[in-house]
Amino acid sequence: MYYAQSRDGVHWDKPGLGKHQIDSRDTNTVFSYPPYQHASDCSIILDATEDDPARRYKMAYYLRTENVNVPKKHAFNPHSDGVCLAFSPNGTDWTPYDGNPIFESWGGDVEMLTYDAVDKKYIIYGRYGGQSGPSPHPEHDSWFAPVIPSQPEGMWGTRRRVYRTESSDCLNWSMPELLFEPGHSDNLDDSHYGFMSWRAGDLHLGFLTVLHQVKNDMDFYLLYSRDGLKWSRLADHRPFVSRGLEGTYDCFGAELSNPPLEVGDELWIYYGGMQVHHDWWFVGGPQGLEAEELTDPEYAMNGHHLCLSTLRKDGYVSIDAGIREGYLETKPLFSAAPHLFINGRCEMNGSIRAEITDTWGNVWEGFGGLDCTPFTGDSVRHQLNWTGGSVVNRIPGSVKLRFILQNAELYGFEFGEA
Repeated sequence: MYYAQSRDGVHWDKPGLGKHQIDSRDTNTVFSYPPYQHASDCSIILDATEDDPARRYKMAYYLRTENVNVPKKHAFNPHSDGVCLAFSPNGTDWTPYDGNPIFESWGGDVEMLTYDAVDKKYIIYGRYGGQSGPSPHPEHDSWFAPVIPSQPEGMWGTRRRVYRTESSDCLNWSMPELLFEPGHSDNLDDSHYGFMSWRAGDLHLGFLTVLHQVKNDMDFYLLYSRDGLKWSRLADHRPFVSRGLEGTYDCFGAELSNPPLEVGDELWIYYGGMQVHHDWWFVGGPQGLEAEELTDPEYAMNGHHLCLSTLRKDGYVSIDAGIREGYLETKPLFSAAPHLFINGRCEMNGSIRAEITDTWGNVWEGFGGLDCTPFTGDSVRHQLNWTGGSVVNRIPGSVKLRFILQNAELYGFEFGEA
């Protein structure tokens, strides 16, 4: 594991940390010594709720050990000591948890740690108990299970799956439960590789990373949930970040392990971009594959990148209208805040207006669509005004909002203070 730092999030430095030297040169290695000899896939959070300064930073990591008694049917040894925890006051000096491992049975090198500040729960998403689960096939090895011809339904269990475990103290964890597994809405070769969630107002949002096993490349997709347990995926299954053309830094893969960061009026999404296929570069040789990443070690070594994608604040999805005017009406709402703000963007000759009605659809005097000053610009927080004023919470009881759009995109709205 290595450390980098930045003052602007774009230009990064890798300072020497005095922990590991190579040929008498200091490096930015955080740890590469026992008890972290084979630690990998670290997932880290800065915990703003922690009272103990020595545990401000929390890490979940995968501790892999070599077991000579386990036959290497593939180009790596899947045996491990499971998922472990470590704590740090500063992000560079780490102390392993005395109770490690928290899970011995862990089916792969993916574990993602996050914290839900609303429910006050720590959550780990990962591959508890093996990728494919039990199989009656005689050649089943728990990683890549063949399918018995008479049991074609078993093909859904041959791919990676995502489990979820939670904790109130980041020490004592619930038994992991299956959250995602490939099914009839997935392509036949899709594996659910990893998952990360976060809060967005009353919603839970998440990115699901999917490995397309035939092409051996990866994408991540936006999901949403009301409770953090039952998740929905957008109908078109469109990757959230479009990968580049062949030869670019992320042409064969985009995966991530952290929520978006709010930076001013933008959301910054850091993700791993792959210029090499997911596993060709280290298992392709024994399998007899032919590719540049197998014949050129330098190309393979430089094939993984830290990438950044940005979008407007709360700009995950939008309701759009073209030249033909359209409207969107909400359910009844109630707010104690005085003003209505919208997050929207208008094209040339575009506009967004709103009218306020009672729960039966009757427009409040002075707050109709024609009373509203049209919004024609691009803003993540624009205050709407009407001839009846801008203070909307003086209207008694619950109200409905009817947004009227033309050549415009509406990303969201909120009641708030000016």
